[in-house]
Amino acid sequence: MIDYIRPTTDAETQYLKLQMPARRKPLSHRVLVLALPLAMAGICAAVVVLNAFLDRQSGRGFDEIAMGATEQSVVSVLGTPSKVRPCGEFLYWGGDADYRGRNDGRCVSEARYELLLSARGIGYSQDGRVVSKYHYVSD
Repeated sequence: MIDYIRPTTDAETQYLKLQMPARRKPLSHRVLVLALPLAMAGICAAVVVLNAFLDRQSGRGFDEIAMGATEQSVVSVLGTPSKVRPCGEFLYWGGDADYRGRNDGRCVSEARYELLLSARGIGYSQDGRVVSKYHYVSD
């Protein structure tokens, strides 16, 4: 003999839903939701700290570079540049506060020393002497 299963009413269905424990997400999902933002924040903090350290290290040598220094002496202090490019339209000595005017042809090439979030540029004249330097931040 086959037993007949009667359909439940809406009230019974609601009652059964209230009696059943809520399904919890797996532990691995909860750990991932918490760990991922923390890992991202940690990576960002490490990048900022590393850049600050590298920037301070290269800044010591950058500060020592004097007007008229030779390209060889700069390379001995800062090492080989990341890239060399033509000089820009304006000349500076250190940063924005030390504006030296428009580039009237004194500066022909700029050696760039790239870091993670900053860079340092050294401008050279036609005869290979330093005529400008600039510290780029978040370039």
